Amino acid sequence: MRKSKLSSPFHPIGTLFIGLLIAQAIATIQVYLSNLKLFATVSAVIAAGYLAIPNQQVMGSLQTFASAFYGGFFFSFTIGAGITLGTMAATWVWDRAFRRHRYILFFFLSVWGGSLLFVNIRGYSLIPTLYFLIIPPVIFKLTAKRQSNTEIRWSRMQQLVHVIPIPLLALLWFTQFDETMFLDLRDNLLLSNHWGRKFSDFYYSYTLYPAEAFKSLDQKNIKTCALENIQTRSSHENLKSRLMARGYLLLPNTATIDLKIVQKKNNLDFRSRQRLIFQIPLNQFLSDSQNILQRFSQQLDSHALFRQITFLSLLLGFPVLIYMVLHAVLYYLLLLFLGRKTAGQTASIMCLFIGIIVLIYFQSNRSDIIDIKDIPQALESENWQTRVSALKTIQQQKLKITDYKAYPQLLKSQRPQERYWLVKTLAYSRGPGTYEDLLSFLNDKNTNVRCMALYALGLRKNPSAINPILERIKQSDNWYSQTYAYHALRSLGWKQTNSP
Repeated sequence: MRKSKLSSPFHPIGTLFIGLLIAQAIATIQVYLSNLKLFATVSAVIAAGYLAIPNQQVMGSLQTFASAFYGGFFFSFTIGAGITLGTMAATWVWDRAFRRHRYILFFFLSVWGGSLLFVNIRGYSLIPTLYFLIIPPVIFKLTAKRQSNTEIRWSRMQQLVHVIPIPLLALLWFTQFDETMFLDLRDNLLLSNHWGRKFSDFYYSYTLYPAEAFKSLDQKNIKTCALENIQTRSSHENLKSRLMARGYLLLPNTATIDLKIVQKKNNLDFRSRQRLIFQIPLNQFLSDSQNILQRFSQQLDSHALFRQITFLSLLLGFPVLIYMVLHAVLYYLLLLFLGRKTAGQTASIMCLFIGIIVLIYFQSNRSDIIDIKDIPQALESENWQTRVSALKTIQQQKLKITDYKAYPQLLKSQRPQERYWLVKTLAYSRGPGTYEDLLSFLNDKNTNVRCMALYALGLRKNPSAINPILERIKQSDNWYSQTYAYHALRSLGWKQTNSP
């Protein structure tokens, strides 16, 4: 092994932290520019007399540095962590497994170049490119330097003690992966404790700022369009009705808009910022507007692959980031009593056991399948997870929650998880008083519960809920709740109308 040039301990968390700092700087710029663009759009939408999401109470935050900075954490801890950890791992493999072989380095460089091409394959995207362009070379240099300066001689078995816990924990946790895993993580690991609820509140307060920065047009709540040179009034009205039905709000040509449709004889040009995307016959759009608008969105979507990489980083990079932080904390604590080698190995073993203990706790508290005949007893259980399991069964089987005598007591539950799943059952329970009960949950202190109440009102298809929902949008200072309210309104058949 190489001789050390450093006498002080150096944990790789320092390199990871630098990668996150770079990602945070890029992410803050990305979210801030997106916020300014959305602010201009929302301002134009309000000026035209439409209902805007986010509303006027929230839109002011789009111009602040704080919302961009806090929103940037999402990208830092997903794509930033993923790229940083991937580069650190690649550098470690190149150094330890291949002894810094030159041709292996060329291979990793080609992978890096390929990632730059890959993220731009659907169209050039400056900000996503910066993550891949800046972070890898900085992290590669820092990691390679650290590897050169280490004085500790590790046997192959000792190296495995450091390496094995991460893939082993990933494999063990993967056994829990299904469509309800994230909800169960929220219920059991976040909403079940004070700090978890604080984290959840922070997430739901700022998550839509970064989400807006890389959504496709089709995924946005507010989409804007303009019509030009439409030759007949009937064609104009037909086009407007189909666009409004798909969430596109008609604005003056002077505004910055997402879609501009220009008629040329019997054809329609679909344009974005003066660029022609495609041309189709007028009658084709009138008969198949949904698919054509989806096609337009897809052809403009330069962030599709970036979203996929970000989601993959959320699944892999974020958990490894938590592991690394925990390892660093344990390492520096153990360093007060042990040597560096022993402290490092012990920290790795402790992280493995902590990960397994959390997994066992999580798995043991996941929802069980409750037989329908056992629901009454389960709803009165002392264990809140059992009550939630019963509520999930009622919701999945579309049973009437009001048929159970525990219903009045469930309405008073102090647990947000329980209220959340209770509200979901009210989407299918049409008994006396359930509509008023559901409306009361619109004032719940928990964002998840409020959002689920809005979602349930949309499913009930009762148009009398439109005015209460509109009132909540006007009063709300939470963008996430407003988004659910807007989708509920559209589910109830409500349509945007601009002022005269």
